[in-house]
Order: sequence, then structure tokens, then C-alpha cells
Amino acid sequence: RPPAPRPPAHKAAEKTTRVRTVLNEKQLHTLRTCYAANPRPDALMKEQLVEMTGLSPRVIRVWFQNKRCKDKKKSILMKQLQQQQHNDKTSLQGLTGTPLVAGSPIRHESAVQGSAVEVQTYQPPWKALSEFALQNDLEQPAAFQQLVSFSESGSLGTSSGSDVTSLSSQLPDTPNSMVPSPAE
Repeated sequence: RPPAPRPPAHKAAEKTTRVRTVLNEKQLHTLRTCYAANPRPDALMKEQLVEMTGLSPRVIRVWFQNKRCKDKKKSILMKQLQQQQHNDKTSLQGLTGTPLVAGSPIRHESAVQGSAVEVQTYQPPWKALSEFALQNDLEQPAAFQQLVSFSESGSLGTSSGSDVTSLSSQLPDTPNSMVPSPAE
């Protein structure tokens, strides 16, 4: 059976299809140059472009509208990318180095490559002295009594570097770094 004919009122409502305008290199160059100077040209500039390019005023107006829209989209996209990069930098600012992955809780000697490293703690000299001073008299009576008697005799204030060195050699567990050198 043949297709049903369309009513005549519907034909008048149909829009006519427009031919797509293709710009040549010279026209495109002229439009881009003008856009770089002023993205919103006035009526006089549009008239001059109509004469220079041979395009209709409607084509020129639409080209400028489309170009402004494309540029706006590009600028929004660039801002979003910059914001995302900035956020990535700030979120990863403290994270540097190699990520570690937990392994088996059982130690596998064959899996370890390299040599073992001995880890030593650093104890500042003032801490060793304060720990020695806080020790009970019963723990180290001889060394503590010798330190007290030495300081009570008054010779500590006038002592030379050799006196302090000899005293430190008599005290147990005194680090050498706590003893001033004679040059000091």
C-alpha cells in the first residue's frame, strides 16, 4: 500500500535547509585577524568584512558568535584543568617516595636482598648528663659522691680541661662528647 500523503499545512511549517558555507583560506584568515583585534566587531567592521570576504552579513555574524562560544568553552576547560592540577599538587604535596605494600607477616629470609643495617639511636649529650644526674645515689654511690665532693671543694670552677677529663674517666658511663676539650 502506498504511503499516506501529507497534509498541505505541514509543508508550509517545514524549514528550508540551508547550504553549509565553506570558507576558503583567505576568508578564514581575514576573519581570524579581525577576531584577534576585536572579538565583537561593530556594524561598520562587519560591512567591511562583507566587502573583503564576499560572505553574507549573516555568515559573518554567525562565524563571530561561534568563535566566541568556542573560545569561552576552551577557557572554561583550561581553568578546570588548572584547578584540577592545583588540587592534585596540594593533595600529593606531602606524599613523596616509594609506596610500600604490606607483605606476608612471616619473614622469608630468602626473599630479603641486601645486607642488614644496624640502627643506632642518637642520644644528645645533655640527655646523658641529665639521666646521670637523676640517677639514685644508691645506683652509683661512688661516682656520684666523687662528683659531689669534687664540686663542693670549689675546684670545679677553677679546674682546667685536664681536671675535667680525668674526672670523666673516673665516672662510669659518661660519654666523651660531654667532656669539653682543653681547647674550649
